[in-house]
This record gives sequence, C-alpha cells and structure tokens, in this order.
Amino acid sequence: MIPWKNAAETTKPKIGLFFIAGESWWEAGICNATTGQFAGFIQKVERDVQSLTDALSRDHVVVSSGLLHSSEQALREARRFCDEKIDVIVCCPIIWTNDPPVVAFLQNAPRVPFLLLAYNPYKDFPTYFRIEEWLRASSPVSVQQSSNILRRLGWDYDISLGNETEQAFLDEVRAFVRAAWVKRSLVGTHIGVLPSPCRVVISTWVDEFFLLEKFGVELQFIPVDTFAAIVRSVPATEAGEYVKYLKSNFPVVGVTDEVLQESALQALAFVKLVKENQLSGIALEDFNTEIYRVLGFRPHLYHPDIGAQGCTIGFEADVLGVLTTIIVSRLAGRMGMFNEFFSVDRATNTVLMGHPGHGEIRVGEESTIMVTPDLEFSETQKRGAWISYRAKPGLMSFLNFTPEYGKLKATAFTAESLPGPRVMEGYSHMLVRPACDVVKLFKDIVRRGLIQHWGTVHGDLTRELQAFSRIMSLDLHIYA
Repeated sequence: MIPWKNAAETTKPKIGLFFIAGESWWEAGICNATTGQFAGFIQKVERDVQSLTDALSRDHVVVSSGLLHSSEQALREARRFCDEKIDVIVCCPIIWTNDPPVVAFLQNAPRVPFLLLAYNPYKDFPTYFRIEEWLRASSPVSVQQSSNILRRLGWDYDISLGNETEQAFLDEVRAFVRAAWVKRSLVGTHIGVLPSPCRVVISTWVDEFFLLEKFGVELQFIPVDTFAAIVRSVPATEAGEYVKYLKSNFPVVGVTDEVLQESALQALAFVKLVKENQLSGIALEDFNTEIYRVLGFRPHLYHPDIGAQGCTIGFEADVLGVLTTIIVSRLAGRMGMFNEFFSVDRATNTVLMGHPGHGEIRVGEESTIMVTPDLEFSETQKRGAWISYRAKPGLMSFLNFTPEYGKLKATAFTAESLPGPRVMEGYSHMLVRPACDVVKLFKDIVRRGLIQHWGTVHGDLTRELQAFSRIMSLDLHIYA
C-alpha cells in the first residue's frame, strides 16, 4: 500500500517556556522560608511550574527555563533560547516579579512570536485569601506590569489566562503555538509555478516579492519542457505499479490502460519534482497551451506521495490559493484541499464545493474515490485520468487570501461537511453547511471581491487562524 500519512502530522512546535518570579520575594525571606506562614510556599510554585511544563510537553517540544528570579538567570535563558532555535516564547511571570530580569530577557531573546501567560492555579477562588494563597495567584499583576515593558521595547504579543487543568486554556495556548510554528515554517517555503501565471484567470496574479516579504515564501517557475523531461525519466515499471494499485483499490471508469499508464507517469513525475525541489505547493497553469502540446493532456492524476511530502497542488496558477491550503494544512497538522464554490443550494442552506484535478486524497471518503477521465474535455479529445471523491464528513475550515490595492484580505469560515454518497460526477467535491446563512455568505464574499479559491481542511481552526492572523498582522474576517 502507498503510505497515507504525511510528515506534518508528526511535527511538534518548539516552545521556549520562560518562568520568572520576583527576586524581592527571596530578599524578603518568603521563598526560602522553612517555618511560619510561608513555609512550603515556593515548593507549591515550583509544582505549578512543573505541572504546566508537563501539560505543554504533551503536544510540543518544550525548552523550559524552570523557575528563575535574577537578571543573570534571565540573560542566560534568553541566549539558550537563541541557540535552541525555538518557534515561540511562552512567558509566564508565575508570581509577581521584578522588572529588571524581564528587561534582560527581552533584550537578548530571539524575536519570535510571544505569548504571555497569566497563571491562576485555582479553579475557584477561595472565600478568603491568605497572603501566601494570593501570592501564588499573583501572576496577572505581573503580566499586566510586563505588558508595558513589552510594548515599549517593541514586542508584539498575545495573552492567555488560566491553568493546565482547563481545556479551553490549553487549546488557546496550543492554537497560538501552532500558528507561531506555521509562521516560522513558511520562511523558505517554495511553491512551484508550472509553467507561468495564468492568462485565462488573471485574478490569480500575485506580487512575487510581496510573498517573500510577508511570508518568506519563494516561487520557482518550472518550464513545461523541464516537467516533460521528468516524466520521461520515470520508469515504466513504477507507473505500472501505481496503475495496479489504482485498479486494485478504486473503480476505474472510462479510462484505458494506455491513458492510465501515461497519467501515472505524470503523477510520479510530480512526486519526483516535489522531492527534488523541496516544494510545498505547485500552482499548475492547466490552461497553458504548451502543456497540451508537449504532454498531450493535462497532468491531473494525483499520487498520495505528493501529500505525503506535505505538498499541495492548485490550479489556474493560483499561488495564493495554494498558499492558503499550505497554511490550513500546517495549522491542522493534516493535508487540506484546494477548493472553490460550485453552487449554492438555498433550500438546504448548503454549498457544493470542490475542484477538478489533484484533489488531496486524504480529504476524501475512501468509499467514494474513483478514477475517471478528465471530464472537462469531451471524449472526442485526448484526455488524461484523474482521481475524484466526496469529502469525509466533519467540521471543516476554509481560508481565502485575496490581493487588493497592495493589501491582502484574509477571510475564513467553518462549515460541516455532510456525509453521504457522491453528489456529482467527475470532481472531488463536498456538500457543506456553514453555521451562517449561505446566501448571505455568498453575497458578502462576492461584494468583497474575493477570488474563488479556498484552502480547506478538516477541523475547526478558528483559534489557530485568529492567532496566525494576529502574528502575521493580517486583517482577518471570519464568518460565523
């Protein structure tokens, strides 16, 4: 069997977890008390530190400072975070702290996304706070105090409040950390354009330097002749094995063995192209006349090893549509699909969505997967094979980037992918029901002038998309 898992599912972000407490409490004899009211106080705080560290370590690689209280310790930890190449700083002034260690840390720490944690160890407030009980819950004071320093030193940051026993708190932290990891992962990401911007759907044009400046994403233009040479280099035996796999696992309807073999060579050429060029996406200009002249038909047959390498393929050379699919896939830790609105059903408040071509097979309900000809061409034309399906049921997230007057509009919504058999021929598709009114949704996105392509993935990414947009300084509009 061809592997169905992809590398993004096993990638864990790296957190620099910074705990700080006020040195004044040691000078006052509170944190080193062995008798009296404060005996055992610091041990409780250290247990809070360890408990939060353990909780975050379940989903992340954590580089923890442990509990610090001096400027010298904070400086050393900032330098260690630089050496560790962390993705995000999670800073928890776990009890009230002095400012100098915070300043020392901020002046030397790596400039990565920054999350302040206001820690509250109590699920419910006691009816009356003894001083040592309150001091253990004094983090919000220090967080507010530190926020002014962060602002004045030019740091962007976000804030979470709670403790490791609260699922909503952990979900909020995870969303921010994941978004920070995605931001870092985009730097140096390569998207192939095969072969050039689209002359048929010109709204997909994008400023290449803007992508580099804003996201760190680079484009790589791939001539048709280069791709054709890769196709010719694929061993016929490998293509034959893929043909055998397809015929053994899915219905093959209306495709001759000869065309399926040719299409399999192209699919494996994409696998090789992705691997050799470390591509995370390919924006295929499938209207390009050179493709038809050199290859004979559109190279639209998918191979699961494309997604296994964390690569998505989109069409009409829509680089931003490919980028949104990369982003939602990385935020979710699973592969997503390049997608568009097909039709709106006002009676059932549903939208039929999908796209021709390389639908990411992991999105599909396996019982609905089939191999057919490229049905956008009549049987009188030479046409290749492609795979299509109906998407698995479940909540899904949708992200759109649309350029306009030097800005980038970001738009998102969630919708339930409904279960059932295929509801259309030929295309990978889904029937989704948004939480909002579909007519209002459709009219509004048209009035806002959004291009038609959406990065789509299973799961509710509302928190992650909000965090990512804040980190990236994107103006995100979410329909709910």
